[in-house]
Amino acid sequence: MTIPGRIPGSPPETVSIDFLRNHPDCVEICADWEYITWGKSYGWTKETVLKSYHAMTEDNNIEQAFVALSGNKAVGTALLIENDHEDYKRHRPWLAAVYVDPCHRRKGIARQLVKFAEKTARDRGEKQLFLYTLTPEIYRAMNWKIIETFGDNQFLMNIELS
Repeated sequence: MTIPGRIPGSPPETVSIDFLRNHPDCVEICADWEYITWGKSYGWTKETVLKSYHAMTEDNNIEQAFVALSGNKAVGTALLIENDHEDYKRHRPWLAAVYVDPCHRRKGIARQLVKFAEKTARDRGEKQLFLYTLTPEIYRAMNWKIIETFGDNQFLMNIELS
């Protein structure tokens, strides 16, 4: 069987997930990914996004950033934040900005990032986690449930963390 994105006969890539605070050399690339993928379209500045990522590397910040590493190279990121949508402030906390470098996609890295964020939220006593997405099938495969459809084909989803 061939795994998409892998050269036949090559060893599987070993990826680890950790708190971004433990890898300060990866902060800038993770912030760049968010800025390029979402931030520019929302009118954010690169400096604002970078500042928020630096804040999420502080131990006492309830919002945290995670990094996926292949060796010592960042290949993905995700966030655990208090709110990710103005219309849904009653829901918290949120999984946000799940991103995997295109060269490393279809290898289960996004799944590892999501599971790490879920475990982090569970460990701090959260009962559920929310996200919004245009691609619910990715998260449905990880047991997330659609709780509302809104806007231009966007989906509000959650997962119970019990």
